[in-house]
Amino acid sequence: MHHKKHHKKSNPFIPAFILFILIILIGIEVYLLFFQHHPESDIKRNSSETIAKTTESTLPSTQNIQQIENKDIQPTSDFAKELNQKLEDIQFVGTALIIHNGQIILKKGFGYANFSESRLNNSQSTFQIGSIQKAFTAALISQQIQAKKLSLDDTLDQFYPTVPDSKKITIRQLLSMTSGLQQKIKPTIMMSDEDFVQFAISNATMSDYGKYRYEAVNYSILVGILEQLTGVSYRTLFTRTFIHELKLSHTCFYNDFVKSTNRTYAYEKSNNKNVASEIKDNNLTFDQEVGTGNVGMTVDDLYSFYSDLFEGKIIDQQTINELWTPETEAKYMGGLYNFSTYIKGHGNEAGFESNSMISKDRKNAVILLSNQYPKNKSHSEVVSSIFNLLGPYQSKPY
Repeated sequence: MHHKKHHKKSNPFIPAFILFILIILIGIEVYLLFFQHHPESDIKRNSSETIAKTTESTLPSTQNIQQIENKDIQPTSDFAKELNQKLEDIQFVGTALIIHNGQIILKKGFGYANFSESRLNNSQSTFQIGSIQKAFTAALISQQIQAKKLSLDDTLDQFYPTVPDSKKITIRQLLSMTSGLQQKIKPTIMMSDEDFVQFAISNATMSDYGKYRYEAVNYSILVGILEQLTGVSYRTLFTRTFIHELKLSHTCFYNDFVKSTNRTYAYEKSNNKNVASEIKDNNLTFDQEVGTGNVGMTVDDLYSFYSDLFEGKIIDQQTINELWTPETEAKYMGGLYNFSTYIKGHGNEAGFESNSMISKDRKNAVILLSNQYPKNKSHSEVVSSIFNLLGPYQSKPY
């Protein structure tokens, strides 16, 4: 009887069903353990990597600068706050970018971009960079040297034989402004870019051959040489090389600068007022500076240019070494003031002033773009003092 009762309870489908359920449950646990848990860990790991990359995005590479462009970076460390205070103490008006040991510790605006609209300067503000543009022109010339289409020792008579002493003036001398050429007569009417360049070349005269003399006409001639070698206009070459290939999306020529929503207006300081009077736009002032000072940029774009230059994205190291020889240290060469471990850049025109000091390892940098140029006093002194605090450079103002 006991045996029969036991036999009735032994339904073969019930254990099979229970076993089936157990297998499903175990399968779900295995799935959760090996397929759900690990992606979650991966997500956490990837999040950590993302955080690390965000931290690393302060490293001074072009790609990382572009990742954080358009964002102000307020000073958080005591050191950054100290540097910020230095700029406030001199009533700096413009945008500052400071990199220390590979990290952006300050990037922000000071003062007004447009006083009448109560619009303040910020990291997106665009400024006229003046003569710093000559470094871009020199980089384009250097590309032609790297391509063996030009040599630093080529003489000017190959391109413009009517320029005084063209048979002995070399490309190297034009780049270093030791040709002795000058241009006393300036245009009084608007012209095309090509006509501005030709006007400068036609009015080049000799002052003191072989002596350093800062004269824009040297770079006007280099623009003309570029156009002869490439068969395209300087504006096209600049746009293709820097704005498109290097993705300098906040860089523009003067005619576009004046229409930009992020443009700044230049102000004259008077009676301790930083915006005492606006310096009105004058197209002729800037438009005639083809290749020598008619481009507007943000601090991010300017740093990106320098970073690309030192990373070898524009010209290779061999070409840089040919350009920056030991003889050119502490001297003007290729649109920059070259030193063993860093470079300086400077420009000012019609109320705008640009200052830059960058270590060649890109770990330390100070860039100040200003729309308020103090009369008889450059911002180069504060730039040098800040840069010296970033490392043992012992730099001096211009």
